Amino acid sequence: MSSVKELELNSPLKPKFNPLNLAVILFLLVAVGVSARETQFSFTTFFQDSNTRAIARFVSGLWPPATNVQFLKTVFILMVETIEISLVGTTLAVLVGFPLSLLAVRQRGEEFSRERLGTARWALRWSLYYLVRAFLNLFRGIPELVWALAFVTAVGLGPLPGVLALAVHSTGILGKLYAEMFESVDQRLVEMVRSTGATETQVLLFARLPLSLSVFLSYTLFRWECNMRAATVLGFVGAGGIGTQLIISIKLFRYNEVMTLILAILILIALVDILGQFLRTRVLDAPGRCRK
Repeated sequence: MSSVKELELNSPLKPKFNPLNLAVILFLLVAVGVSARETQFSFTTFFQDSNTRAIARFVSGLWPPATNVQFLKTVFILMVETIEISLVGTTLAVLVGFPLSLLAVRQRGEEFSRERLGTARWALRWSLYYLVRAFLNLFRGIPELVWALAFVTAVGLGPLPGVLALAVHSTGILGKLYAEMFESVDQRLVEMVRSTGATETQVLLFARLPLSLSVFLSYTLFRWECNMRAATVLGFVGAGGIGTQLIISIKLFRYNEVMTLILAILILIALVDILGQFLRTRVLDAPGRCRK
């Protein structure tokens, strides 16, 4: 029995008290408490008389949903426009983000050393790397709505600023994801292809891209789903899509139209999710296709 106790006391897996962990937990609790106070968060706010009456008035106005033929026709046209905005925006992001991701890949190996490339080419390669990374950070660091506001100012109202906003923001996201995807490819296989005398373009076509094709398609499909959700609210700033009618109905207190638009958005997102799952199962998991 004593040997068992000694083993437990000397076991490296036994948790030890760390004052730093306690300090981090206390700091997080204080930060949450201060943030809740500064943002005036309170559970009792929802139960104040004025707020409960406003909530009841809003909820009662949602039913029954607007079902007149002319409004439903408008909703359908806006749903189609939302799909088109997300499709074009995602396609542009792939077309621009893919080549940028190639410049954002951190190259390793003796082939990319300063001695092998020379000082000028080595400096150019790393300058391009950091420049492209900076642009990708900028593109994805600014939200879609801010980009949409900028493009509405530049090109006017309509679906075009929505397309451009999604394209720029998604370029930053997909470019980073693609670059990290290519970096995560097994370097032993990459070096095997290089050892045959292949150029970097051939290494990309015969090693990096085939080995990461399933992840490439999965990232792209997921980003399209995200863009579909984002496209539904870009209309709040005049960038087209179903959000345009949604903000108009809210401002005019036509809550029955708001309910119809909410249902349309939910149906749209559900259909996109089902389509994404279908493409993943049929394309990514198909026998002999897109597998490592």
